[in-house]
This record gives sequence, structure tokens and C-alpha cells, in this order.
Amino acid sequence: MEAQVSPVTGEAFPKPIPRGALDSYFSISERGSTTATEVLAGVSTFLALSYIFVVNPAILSQAGIPTSMSLFATITISALATILMGVWAKLPFAVSTGLEINGYVAFVVIGAMGFTWQQALGMVFWSGVLMVIVTLASIREKVIDSIPDALKIGLSFSVGMFLVLIAMKLSGLFVYEGLMLSGFGSLVSPAAICLYVGLAAILLLERFRVLGSVLISIIGVTVLYHVLASRGIAGFTPAAASSTPAISKEMFSGIGALSPAVLLDPRALSVILVLFIIDFYGSVAKLIGLTLRTTLMASGKLPGREKALLVDGGGTAAASLLGTTSVVAFVESAVGIGAGGRTGLSALVCGVLMALCFLAMPFIYLIPVGATLGALVYVGFRLCPAYDQWKPMAPIDKLTLISMPLITIATFSLDKAMVVGFVLAALSAVFKKQRVNPYLAGSAALLVVSMILQASF
Repeated sequence: MEAQVSPVTGEAFPKPIPRGALDSYFSISERGSTTATEVLAGVSTFLALSYIFVVNPAILSQAGIPTSMSLFATITISALATILMGVWAKLPFAVSTGLEINGYVAFVVIGAMGFTWQQALGMVFWSGVLMVIVTLASIREKVIDSIPDALKIGLSFSVGMFLVLIAMKLSGLFVYEGLMLSGFGSLVSPAAICLYVGLAAILLLERFRVLGSVLISIIGVTVLYHVLASRGIAGFTPAAASSTPAISKEMFSGIGALSPAVLLDPRALSVILVLFIIDFYGSVAKLIGLTLRTTLMASGKLPGREKALLVDGGGTAAASLLGTTSVVAFVESAVGIGAGGRTGLSALVCGVLMALCFLAMPFIYLIPVGATLGALVYVGFRLCPAYDQWKPMAPIDKLTLISMPLITIATFSLDKAMVVGFVLAALSAVFKKQRVNPYLAGSAALLVVSMILQASF
């Protein structure tokens, strides 16, 4: 059996011989996986991110966007983009509307700057078009190639910490005022208890090499939650299946409702740039961070990355045409990847489940938020670098690794960590008297400009 060795982590991965048409198409055996593992991974990813179909419409409704319209658009574009990611790019990433962008659109672009939601969708559209252009020009791939190993590991570390933070925030263990960490919450809230139980279950199941440990944990915690709720345990609120959303004309009212002419408004240009930069570098961080320590990066280069980036950019433009905000490779894809997903088959499974979401919506409400928290913590820590990766690094590279996750924790964001990471990576080359890659330097400058623009709104 031939083996592949990652040039970044030094980890060896087996390379079995493919078997069967499905296996051959998705390179399942080649990436060290099985069909059963891919299916379980797809289901796990779906359960971990299904909350977005409730949360995204709720956030956008605060800016006057009809809930049923954004629900229809969110489910539709998420399913289509995720299926395309699986079948065309053949990568295990779920794609959906990003929380780092919809809040910015709802509360800043529409709420603070006074644009209509139709104009906001127009700006999302142009940011997506710009993403497609720079991807076709291979600029995004050149940016990825410009990233040194230390920054790649730092991005993986930051994405891992971001997953942990999502769990800590949703469990109430960490308390944030806006986006700044302000203190600690209850250690024994229902969500915190779910986190402990879910994490312990995964660790125990992994110890005995049980297939589908992440999925089993999510389902098990869901059952436990409802058992405790039925017995009246304090804080555990009984949940009932919601009624299926009614089909109405309003659901389709967002199709083509965007205002492309907003491009002529000078104020819109800075917003389009911010949307573009957040999506552009957020996707780069996730593609690297989620796959660095897997068979996908055994050769040092992510296969199908250009197609994945085109799905991301094209999906954003399509999302605006349907009536919702930018789509991104979802960080919760890490749950499926942590469950063993390595191919597009897991994304295909997740996308099909998304497409069935109008029928499954009543049951999604039965999954408490706490059921997925243990999985997020488990996968988040698995993305953290081992000490032997730190040891040979130069001091400034070690500073990059330490500062990026700390900034992520303090500000509950990846974009600010990326600013520091790219700036330090460029400075590292200067201190080492090496040639600074122009794409690395340009990225650092663009990210700094983005932070200044966001602070000025």
C-alpha cells in the first residue's frame, strides 16, 4: 500500500486502491475513507449546521427582510451549492450563508448605513461577481500558494479555536458583549451539561474506534435532553416539532429583487470591498484550516480548490439573486471532517439533506443547540497544532501561532486574526531577509484596509 506524506505536518497517510464506480469518482479509498464513513460524515455535518436555517432568517428579519423569503433562499442556495461542492469540486465542505456576513449586512449595511435590503443584496451580488473574477484569474490560488507553512498552521489553529468559541458561547460558558469577551457564565447550564456529555461520549467512542462517534454523540445528547426535559429537570425546556413552513408567494419574493444599480452609489463601493475581503480570506482560512491535517492535504495542495472557490464566489452571486446574503464554506464542515469525511460524497449527502429541509424542518427544531457543542469542541481541538510543529519555528512565527488564536478568542472573529497573521507573516519574511511574496504583502494590506473601513462605518 502506497503512502502519502504531508509536506506541512509530516504525517503519513495510506493510499488504498479505489474500488467501484462511486469509490473511483469521489476517490474515497484513495483519501483513506469508506462510503459508510462519508455518509455518516455528511449527516453529522448537516446536524451540526442545521441551525443556520433558523438563525439566518431570524437575523435578516431584523433588517426588514421577510423571514419566509430568506428561509426559502437560504435552504435553496445551501443545498445547491453544497451538492455542487460535492459533485463538482469533490470536497467535503458544506456551503451556506455565513454568520460573519449576514450580521454585518443586517445591522451595519441596512441598519446603520440606511441602505434598503434590495440594495444590500445588490452589493452582495457584486462582491460575488468580484470573487468569481479573481478566482478565474487564479489570484485566489496564488494567494493560497503565497501563504507560508507557519501561517497555514496558524489559520488551522484559529479555525479550531473559533469552533471551540462557538461552542463556549452557545453553551453560556463564555460571555461576550458584542464581539468582545467580557467574562464567564454558568458551568452547569443545560447547554453546558450537553457539551460535557457530548464531548465525553465522543472521546469514549473514539477510544473504542466506534464508527460515527460524532453522529452518535449528537443523537444521544438530543435523546438525553428530551428525556430530562420530559421529567421537568430545571432549565431543560420541552420542544415540540414545528409545523412545516407554509408555501406562499412571499417565499419567492426575493428572486431577482436585488438592486444591481447600487454599484453607482459611491458609498456602496467600500461595502462591496468589505464583503469581498471577508468572504475571500474567510474561505481561504477555512479551506486551509479544515484540511491541513487530513489526507486532502497529503500532497501539500488541496485538490479541487479552484472549483471550491468558484462554488463559493458563484454561490454568493446566486444567493443574492434568490434573496439572501453571501454563502461561505461552513466552518461546521469540521464536524463531518472530524467524523472521517474526506470526499465530495459527504457534501453530497449533506446537500441532499438540506434540499429535504422543508420536509425535515419540523424535526430540526427537536435538535437542541447543546447537542452539537461537544462535537464542535472535539473537532476544534483536533485542528490545534502539535508541539513538535512549533518547536523548530522562528520566534516571529511562534508569535503568529500564539497571537492568532488569542485574537480569535478575544474578538470572536476570524477576520481580525487573519489581519495579524498575514501582517506578521510578511514581517517574518522581512526579518529573515527573504523576498516578500507580493500576494502575501497585498493580502496583508487589503486586510488592514478592510479593518479600517469596518471601523469607520
